[in-house]
Amino acid sequence: MDNKHFLYQLFTQAVSASLPRACLTPHLNTLSIQDKVCVLGAGKASVEMAQVMVDYFGDCCYGAVVCRHGYSEHDNIGNVKILKGGHPLPDKYSMQAATQILSIAKAADSNTPVIFLLSGGGSALLSLPCQGISLNDKVAINQFLLSCGAPINEINTVRMHLSDIKGGKLAQAITGSSHTFVISDVVGDNPHIIASGPTLPSESTPIDALAILDKYQWTPMPQVIAALTQHNASNDRNNKRDEAATRHRLSIIANAKQAIDHAISTIDTTHYYIEIIDYELTGDANTIANKHAQLAIAAKRNDKPTLLISGGELTVTLDNNATGDGGPNQHYLLCLAKALNGEEGICALACDTDGIDGSVDVAGAFIDESTLKRAKSHNLDIKNAIATFDSYRVFNALNDLIITGPTHTNVNDFRAIMITPQ
Repeated sequence: MDNKHFLYQLFTQAVSASLPRACLTPHLNTLSIQDKVCVLGAGKASVEMAQVMVDYFGDCCYGAVVCRHGYSEHDNIGNVKILKGGHPLPDKYSMQAATQILSIAKAADSNTPVIFLLSGGGSALLSLPCQGISLNDKVAINQFLLSCGAPINEINTVRMHLSDIKGGKLAQAITGSSHTFVISDVVGDNPHIIASGPTLPSESTPIDALAILDKYQWTPMPQVIAALTQHNASNDRNNKRDEAATRHRLSIIANAKQAIDHAISTIDTTHYYIEIIDYELTGDANTIANKHAQLAIAAKRNDKPTLLISGGELTVTLDNNATGDGGPNQHYLLCLAKALNGEEGICALACDTDGIDGSVDVAGAFIDESTLKRAKSHNLDIKNAIATFDSYRVFNALNDLIITGPTHTNVNDFRAIMITPQ
């Protein structure tokens, strides 16, 4: 097995541990379901999670889940509707889906348990702008936050305070009890942040959201300022959401650590040194790549191959030069290749576990000691590609993209660097 295939197999093992059938099924025997159960959900794993529910409980399941456009060809799973929405930016279908799901939640009587299936992407897919905010406003704010280098906890803090369904507002609509099952795509697994916490009250305030926007020097929008200021004064609604949250349970059923540990369990440790750099790594992709290059070169002193593995979620800060295509994992790898400068015996893979790195439909890419040389033979300017965030074009030309299609899960990024002594 060549190195590229070996690292790809590690990635697929990490993904497999986070698939709904593997991580949701063991939790279902704890549920007490009698006549019917209301199944709601949002995220990239929502359809597969709903399928597990229907397979387990049968026709007593009804409700609706929303997934990304292109994630399902079907309109329903039994009595559970499959809705579609925009991601990473919300669209009118995201609003329609949020409206339907909120309506179904309100209609469930107090004797009907509500199961909410939550995974990465839920914030965009379940979009219901608060009063005074239009869909175009939400899209503009999302575009700004996704390009300014803000981490997901800050992005989702802003999202929840501009929403009529996030930050515990969905739970407030449920008259009975509920249980939320979460596949976490948030570093640190804070359930209040994952998909902007539709079934948990916010731990932050609208003023916190405004401070985040100011921190990244946004162009102020009067209607957004007015909405956040008005909602900050609405303490009564917050109290009601807090009371509603006491009737609802939440379980995180998959995360980055679980995925990485499973992948590592498949490795013959008699043949490899394994170092976990960090399960929850965050920061600028370029900065992290340069640090990892130093670690990789130092590991060449070991007497057997070394694997440096990390999870978490890296970011890029786009500027006016950002005319290309790619994502944080591809950008990280291009920066890593440049920093390694053809160092022999080192290869690496970096992929997003949802199969989508940034806004392009590829999971990530692969590099080795020949990457820079092959790029030069294709007349590709690596420095320019980094400056213009055009990593996709480079890896596409080199046939080093990792393409999986939708994986139907999301537990952040998976990065593995393999160092072989020379």
